[in-house]
Amino acid sequence: MTRSLILFICIASLLDAGLTDFGLRYELIGESNPIMAFLYDHAYPAFYGVKIFFPLSLFFLAAKIGKHRLVHSLFRLSVVVYMGILLMHAYWISASLSTV
Repeated sequence: MTRSLILFICIASLLDAGLTDFGLRYELIGESNPIMAFLYDHAYPAFYGVKIFFPLSLFFLAAKIGKHRLVHSLFRLSVVVYMGILLMHAYWISASLSTV
């Protein structure tokens, strides 16, 4: 597993958390994941905890298992998912800026 792939996933997760928080705080977006919406509304620190925990757990899983093909595929899938999420954030940010 390349460190750059792991680093990208961790940074993308932090960006996702921060941008989601910003969008929710200023009522630009809604949280579509019901579990994350509950955490954001009722246990704000847990919202960030979950956003940080999962990418870090992938990192430790990769370190424990090594260069297993399934783990590498999961990392690639995570990159694709986070790219999609960050593109959605870019869309709503540009859409909300264009209405100002």
